[in-house]
Amino acid sequence: MLVALCDDEAHENERLKVMIDSCAVKNNMDVRCEAFTSANELLSREKFDLYFLDYFMEEMNGVDLALKLAAKFGGAVTVCFLTNYENAAAEVINRRVYADGFLKKPVDELSLYEKLGSFYRESFRGRLLIRKGAQRETVYTKDILYLEARAKKTALHMFDGEREYNYLLSEFEKEFLGDAGFCRIHRSFSVNMRYVESFDAKSVTLKNGEVLPLKSKNFVSAYRDYIFTNK
Repeated sequence: MLVALCDDEAHENERLKVMIDSCAVKNNMDVRCEAFTSANELLSREKFDLYFLDYFMEEMNGVDLALKLAAKFGGAVTVCFLTNYENAAAEVINRRVYADGFLKKPVDELSLYEKLGSFYRESFRGRLLIRKGAQRETVYTKDILYLEARAKKTALHMFDGEREYNYLLSEFEKEFLGDAGFCRIHRSFSVNMRYVESFDAKSVTLKNGEVLPLKSKNFVSAYRDYIFTNK
C-alpha cells in the first residue's frame, strides 16, 4: 500500500513518517510511505492508496488539496485528515469532500497504528483478483463507478477508463462484489453507491455526471441502508 503524508511542518511530517514506517515493520504490513511538505508537489505525483493530509497548511489547506486530488483521480481517493480543529468534520461535509477518517493532532502512536491498520485491512477487502485469459488482474472496488452488462461480458466503468471481462453481470456480482456497496439499479447496470450523487424516479446520477436508468424498486431502501451503515 502506498501512503502519502502531507504536513507543511517539517518536524511533524518526519515524526509521523517514522511512526508509519515503524507500524508497518512491527505489523509486517506491505506499506511504503512518502512524506511531502508541499501540497503542489504531492499533486504532481501519481496516485497513492492512502493520503494523510494536514487540515491547515499555508500553501494549500487539506480540504482544497483533497478536492484537487479527487478531481485529478476522478474522486477515487482515500483521505484521512490530521487536525485538532473541532469543526473540521462539519466543514468537510459542507465542502462536499469525502473524508475516510480524522486523526487528532498531535497524533499519538496508538491512534495512528489503529487507523493505518484499519485502512490496510480495508485495502484487502476492496481488492479483486479477476481472471483475464490466463492472467489475473487486480481491481479495487473504490475505483469502479459502475458495472454494465454487455451480452455475456461485464464492463467495469472506472475513473481512468473501462475494463471488460468474460463474466455475466450476475456472475460477476455473485463472485466478486458481495457486500462491497454495489446495487443493481437496472438489468444492465450495477452502481457503486459510494459515487451516487443524486437520483429520482427514473435515473441515478453519479458523481462524475453520468446518468444511468433506474428500474429497481429496491434501490431507495438499499441506498438508505448504505448511507446509514457508512456515515
